[in-house]
Amino acid sequence: MTEKVFLPAFGNKPKHIIGRQGLIENFLEGLSEPVGHPNRSTILIGQRGTGKTTLLLEFAELAQEADYVCARVMAHEDMLEEIIDQIQVKGAKYLATSKQKISGFSAGAAGFSLGLSFTQVSETHYGPRMKLSLLCEELTIQGKGVVILVDEVQPDAKAVRILAGAYQHLLGEGMNISLVMAGLPSSMSSVLNDDILTFLNRANKVVLDPIPQVEIFKAYAEEFAYQGISVEPQILDKIAAATKGYPYLYQLIGYHLLSLLPSSKVIDLSLANQAIHIARAKMVDNIFAPVLKPLSKKDKDFLEAMSVDEGSSSVADIQARLGVTKGYVQTYRTRLIEAKVISSAGHGELEFAVPYLGEYLRGDF
Repeated sequence: MTEKVFLPAFGNKPKHIIGRQGLIENFLEGLSEPVGHPNRSTILIGQRGTGKTTLLLEFAELAQEADYVCARVMAHEDMLEEIIDQIQVKGAKYLATSKQKISGFSAGAAGFSLGLSFTQVSETHYGPRMKLSLLCEELTIQGKGVVILVDEVQPDAKAVRILAGAYQHLLGEGMNISLVMAGLPSSMSSVLNDDILTFLNRANKVVLDPIPQVEIFKAYAEEFAYQGISVEPQILDKIAAATKGYPYLYQLIGYHLLSLLPSSKVIDLSLANQAIHIARAKMVDNIFAPVLKPLSKKDKDFLEAMSVDEGSSSVADIQARLGVTKGYVQTYRTRLIEAKVISSAGHGELEFAVPYLGEYLRGDF
């Protein structure tokens, strides 16, 4: 039996995270440095399949190993209450259980009964922001820190504004706290441009770019060798190239290679092509559909005009195909680059940032 190390399903943490070591080290550096270090506040920006959730899972595990109380949530209307619940449950072990109930708000254990359970007064009269302050204050006194990880951040979310405001307030008070938020480019752009949340632009903003093919090749080679799987270098090179540096495809192709692996434990060209074909087919529903859904018809027309070219597309050719002005092209070029659907490929050239999207749009997929 081969070991199941490739886990492409949402919410799973794979055995190895590749191409993101620098980012992981920056996160750990922030936790080890005094409050106010820039890496204490991180914004992860990336399209679906770029590894945002995987990184949050890794950050959660590392934070817990560093003795931080960690709350990891999906962004939603009631996420503040969920964050508070998680901090209470996970942080209770650091407090003595013999504390008497204390009503009101003051330093130390004020507002808590046993462990990190709020007194009736605190529960009734304090809102989520004050409760979060109380928890962080008490844990800071105990020499512990708090890490809050928020996935799938949405624009115009009241809860995000409240959390970010509370976080800024707690930083100002010297609380041992760190915040990591992750979301799609369009969502994070709205959050960062929000008039109330402009301070988040001072956070460490990370765009999750494709992983270099050489790192993909090395990771596959090491894992297959570890499991006693034989594969020729040229076939492995084809497999690595097929991922386009996309973490989701790295996991998906690897998963199907192991699922289809014969008893001989040899990956030949036929098996490689079969795994790549299955993985690419799953991109349609899992990646392309959600990427294209929020785009306007004019956005999609722009992409259709780009898809005519098998490689990069010149801005001049796109303008000619659409029959529009230079200003029109510039507007939609900027929109789609900000959404991380396309990217610049040099002066006056554009390319698709989502792997295989061009082939899909022109019917070659």
